[in-house]
Amino acid sequence: MSTLPPVHATRVLIVTAADSRFIGLLRGMLQSLAPLLDAKEADLACFDLGLNARDRSWLSSRGAMLRSPGVHFGISEEAHSPALRSFLTRPFLPDYFPGYDVYVWIDSDVWLQDVGVIRHYVASALKDGLAVTHERERAYRLQPWLLGWTAKHFLLGYGPLLGGYLLAMPHLNAGFFAAAAGAPHWAAWARNYERAFRRTAALVPHDQFALNHALHARGGARLKSAILDPGNNWICDRGTPAWNDERQAYCKPYAPYDPIGALHLAGPAKRKEYVIRRTGGGSFKTAILWGSSPDNPQAVPKYE
Repeated sequence: MSTLPPVHATRVLIVTAADSRFIGLLRGMLQSLAPLLDAKEADLACFDLGLNARDRSWLSSRGAMLRSPGVHFGISEEAHSPALRSFLTRPFLPDYFPGYDVYVWIDSDVWLQDVGVIRHYVASALKDGLAVTHERERAYRLQPWLLGWTAKHFLLGYGPLLGGYLLAMPHLNAGFFAAAAGAPHWAAWARNYERAFRRTAALVPHDQFALNHALHARGGARLKSAILDPGNNWICDRGTPAWNDERQAYCKPYAPYDPIGALHLAGPAKRKEYVIRRTGGGSFKTAILWGSSPDNPQAVPKYE
């Protein structure tokens, strides 16, 4: 993936969330973003889901604005943990951090090989309102448990007709997206999220499924959006990447072995080592963490 030139939006904010148990993943993500953050191309914010004083101090030293996740849809603060409430925050980022032109959300278990991916998201959001990556990738394996879980929650949240339609559409991953401040997507996402919550009383997975509903709505209500290739947000547990020896980077596991821009350790991937096939022959075993390579394989961290 070629690195795009900086996007000259007035103000770009990168937002994430973490607690101290997973601070190692967040540190890796921020190290991968250092070229962009150090160049002041974007500001940084983090929702505090249970950070200790040391980790809050470290994030503040990196210039991060720290916030606690609030409550929405009339839910009481005591009803859900900060981690669950963090899922509620994403459709409301401009309310938490007003004054920016583009908001980029990145889950703390994502890290970038190429900061040009951020610029691509931002440029796409400025053009189309919102940019997000789909999961219809030929290298992703069929996971019956995931298909069943997805079908169950689409049907529970949206009924048999709409739920079936959404299940047939390319699934969109809300763990990494960018949206312009004034885009109509925020309100549509929040509205659909609240409806699904009222119907199911479940915050998860409707944080993501409601975004799919907003973007895949049938007929004239469909919102213009940029739907990006999975190389911009590669779900490692869906498809194990390969290693491009010539480019010295994780890549798609098929020719022409294009480097992956962002690697996402969603779900089980945080706790797994993978056998990574090398384009030059052979393989190596590693956790797919920032800085891992054939010469620097990583062990699975202990999350305490």
